[in-house]
Amino acid sequence: MSTPLAPVGIVPAAGHARRLQPLPCSKEMILVEGRPVIDRLLERMDAASCSEIRVVTRPDKPDVAEHARTRGATIVFARPATVSASLMAGLDGVGAETPVIFGFPDTLWDPVDGFVELLAALAAGAAVALGIFRAESPRRSDVVTMENEYVTSIHVKPDEPPSELVWGCAATHAGVLAGVEGSAEAGAYFDALARRGLVVGVRLADPFVDIGTPESFRRAGARFNGEGVE
Repeated sequence: MSTPLAPVGIVPAAGHARRLQPLPCSKEMILVEGRPVIDRLLERMDAASCSEIRVVTRPDKPDVAEHARTRGATIVFARPATVSASLMAGLDGVGAETPVIFGFPDTLWDPVDGFVELLAALAAGAAVALGIFRAESPRRSDVVTMENEYVTSIHVKPDEPPSELVWGCAATHAGVLAGVEGSAEAGAYFDALARRGLVVGVRLADPFVDIGTPESFRRAGARFNGEGVE
């Protein structure tokens, strides 16, 4: 029996955070409980025993690159126009059969070993395993519907969410994730796979908090008693 391949983690961190400006730093470096918010995602990838963590960011975000290097991550400089393009930049040179995990560096979620659970679902035969959460504001996220353990549909930032459940992190194989290249949104690509019965949802701890908008940024600050988000 062959030894399972260790996963590669991809962190899409090349956004402009235009909705949060002005900021004194890159969005990924906003402090949550005294630490850059990107650390939350990196420590969850560390818990999954990644062979490599690749942080995709722009050259004009040196604070992200410098900090990620101190955490042992590989920096991939790119100027992707979409999250899908960020993921493609992070996939460069990764073998098709390699497990890949990814999440978003401006989100807060638990548990720390959430990616471990997703990888277990992947090893059990899922083409894609998504971490599923109950969101505080589902309209700002990709809303999912489920039947038993399967995701049946994904709605990208819908005006009228069909549920309160969203996906916030993922595990798949590099060859599967490469199919995202033709989609502006990863959620739209996963929706097409879900409608073919290929996507498993793994319920993780609630809630899922996205600090990417002014409203959610303020809400996260209140959640951390006014001292966690700076």
